[in-house]
Amino acid sequence: MFTNKHNSPEKPPKRLFGMIMGRLKLEKSLKIFKEKFSVSLTALMISAVLIIASFILFHSELSESESASFLSLIFSDTFAVILYYQYFALAVLESMPIVSINASLAAILLLMIALRLAIRYYSKISTLNKLINPPSHKATDGK
Repeated sequence: MFTNKHNSPEKPPKRLFGMIMGRLKLEKSLKIFKEKFSVSLTALMISAVLIIASFILFHSELSESESASFLSLIFSDTFAVILYYQYFALAVLESMPIVSINASLAAILLLMIALRLAIRYYSKISTLNKLINPPSHKATDGK
């Protein structure tokens, strides 16, 4: 209870409790979105490291495979490649490092998902910050 200048009890405004509870809900939502944002940033960093590792693995497996020699046949013996295109395509596909290609694609997918979530949570955090702490407008006299 509040007291006025005559020391008699005065009831608080009726909307005060609702305003306080609304503000607490906003603060709780802000905390949750900040936690989710930090998790998405961690996932973003992990996926960036995974992309680098998967591309190094892909490069090393590609250099060990015979895919480059098969693909060079396209330029050196084009007629034979066209004549035996079915066998050529099968030979190229069999020599490709599929596991490292899949690892690279999975790392890229994880990076894109983490980036999408980070952007989404950042926008929600900035919206909630604007609701909790509205920008103050300074009055100008037009001078």
